[in-house]
Amino acid sequence: MDIFQNIKKIRKGKGITLKEISEKTGISVNYLSRLERGASSNPSIGVIKNITNVLGVPFMGLNGESIPSNGQDQVVRNQKVSIVRSNMRKMLIFPKSKLKQYLLTPDLQRKLEVLLGEVDPGDQYEEEWYNHEGEEFGLILEGQYEVTVENEVYILNEGDSIYFPSHLPHKMRGIGNKKCRTLWVITPPSF
Repeated sequence: MDIFQNIKKIRKGKGITLKEISEKTGISVNYLSRLERGASSNPSIGVIKNITNVLGVPFMGLNGESIPSNGQDQVVRNQKVSIVRSNMRKMLIFPKSKLKQYLLTPDLQRKLEVLLGEVDPGDQYEEEWYNHEGEEFGLILEGQYEVTVENEVYILNEGDSIYFPSHLPHKMRGIGNKKCRTLWVITPPSF
């Protein structure tokens, strides 16, 4: 089942109408209907994120697919410690983008999420502004990254970090001439 069918299933299960989602997101009912049927072009991450905010589900919760195991557990757990093996991380690939995000925390049922991002120069993480509940911290591990928060542009280089409340409208993109790697800590989990 793809994420758009999951959106419909979650929406109906919660008794939320397309009109209610439209009113809260500003996305037309017609577009939402086409999206659920898979008849719409690839929507931006901002559109999907706005929908998941209204549905009250994490973005990653839409996929519903498990990562195949190659004989190793994806997460090793005991009562106090969880380990996510580097070769078994969950990966997000965003619509209209080559950005890859790897979930470094075991799941989204904790108080924070940690993401490792990889983006090529000029590849925009988010074309549209988006916001959500919580706080974000980002660290640039390699390359150069542009983060725009409330129309203020911040150019970050390797070793630089940024923090901001996630309710502020923001968008991001890789800049410079080499691949950019980032580390993000977000609380509460929003994907």
